[in-house]
Amino acid sequence: MMGAAALLSLLAVLVQAQVATPQGFPELPIVPREGGWARYEALATDGPSRFVVKVGAPGRYQEKRGRWLEMEIEVPSSGRITIQFLVEGDRFGSNNVLLMRATIPGEKSRETAEPFKKDAAKSRREGKFLQKTTETVAGKTLEVLEYTFSGGITAEWSAAVPGLGLVRMGGENPFHLVDFGVGGDPWKERTTPAMFPAPPSRK
Repeated sequence: MMGAAALLSLLAVLVQAQVATPQGFPELPIVPREGGWARYEALATDGPSRFVVKVGAPGRYQEKRGRWLEMEIEVPSSGRITIQFLVEGDRFGSNNVLLMRATIPGEKSRETAEPFKKDAAKSRREGKFLQKTTETVAGKTLEVLEYTFSGGITAEWSAAVPGLGLVRMGGENPFHLVDFGVGGDPWKERTTPAMFPAPPSRK
């Protein structure tokens, strides 16, 4: 069982990895397609890791309304860690997160109100539009908008991708979209359908 100190250490690692906090994401519009999900692969020095972004239901904190965005991150030693963000407005940024809830297998969930508010001003990232292109992901052709941000960050965004809308992010901690959809198991790898139907069985 992982204790509170270990939980905080792990969250600190996730913060540094820029996978689980809005400081690491450029401020682009979220795509609030309820039940939608997107699965990503991040590249790190110790090998690739995967995480899933899910779009949850509307929620509220005190008098403010928002929508839940959920990240599931695969950690080999701990299983899947879930971090939920109640996001106000149409962008996933430090100033917009009303509530954060972190859950590690075998541990009680921990909630933090407005967890990134104090860093909102210095972590705000506004991008410069570069171009509109297309990219094919999981057999689907997407219209993609490319942006560049301070700190050597680049981002590709598409309104077709639920959640963060991100197709690819470049920089110190790059990641890219592997698959996306609405409903079903976002962790399940899809098999390529046969090109021709199977012949009918003989009686």
